[in-house]
Amino acid sequence: MNKPVIIWSEGSRLAADLFLPDEPHGRRLPAILLCHGWGGLKSHLAVYARRFARHGFACLVFDYRGWGESDGRIVAPATGPMLTTAGTHTLDVRVVREIVDPIDQLLDIRNAFEFLAGEDVVDTARMAIWGTSYGGGHAVHFTSIEDRVRCVVAQIGGYDHPQGDDFKQLARSRAQKKARGEFDPALPQGVDTVPGLKGTPDVAKMLGHRAVRAAANVRVPSLIIDAEHEELVDRSQHGRLVYETIRQNAPADYITYPCTHYGVYDAYYEPSSQAAVAWFHKHLVADGRQS
Repeated sequence: MNKPVIIWSEGSRLAADLFLPDEPHGRRLPAILLCHGWGGLKSHLAVYARRFARHGFACLVFDYRGWGESDGRIVAPATGPMLTTAGTHTLDVRVVREIVDPIDQLLDIRNAFEFLAGEDVVDTARMAIWGTSYGGGHAVHFTSIEDRVRCVVAQIGGYDHPQGDDFKQLARSRAQKKARGEFDPALPQGVDTVPGLKGTPDVAKMLGHRAVRAAANVRVPSLIIDAEHEELVDRSQHGRLVYETIRQNAPADYITYPCTHYGVYDAYYEPSSQAAVAWFHKHLVADGRQS
């Protein structure tokens, strides 16, 4: 069974769907928060949430702010009055959508996780996170700072921004233009787009987001799934490096499938999703804990 729910994230409404086993039997359930990637929508993850729910897990999928069915980002006009008093005001605003902002997406993940933890049916001692593509990096990063995450699965992840002075200079230039109001609206749209991917990356915010570095602080069982012929990133500096980092401090496994990035979603959906189910059973269910 599944039902639509609303999550409040930093004053905006996130559209979400909660999936539960057909017969929860009145017991508290292990739970999984699912996070999609660059330009992904919650509807894309329903096939995973349904599968995990059939295996006894409560699952939550959601759209990030400004994506899918969630509220857009509201930006006050540069020519409007300064909002110096609290309360209700009326003014024209700009609504900005489809910005890829890793810092704000991590805040959305935080709020979605808290929503899931607040469900009466959820056993908060048995919670996990699953992320895919850019969301795989988010899942690892979030696990590094949230001690209620018992285990993590990250597949075909993007975990870092491009290295080198060129990217650093670009990011700082974008940050300066944002701070000085030289973009209209203040959140850039149609700038620094990536061929084949939806949305506009907020390059200024990406400079401060490094899931590879965060992986050194992960202390829970971690399954990293990759495409052997990954074409979007160099997996030796992404998924493989994250695995090698985590395994120094926690149980970890690394699985690859003989495909390119999107092949994990179709040709290798069955084995990759089954590997995730097995990981969650082993680390959320096998100890037999109940509440």
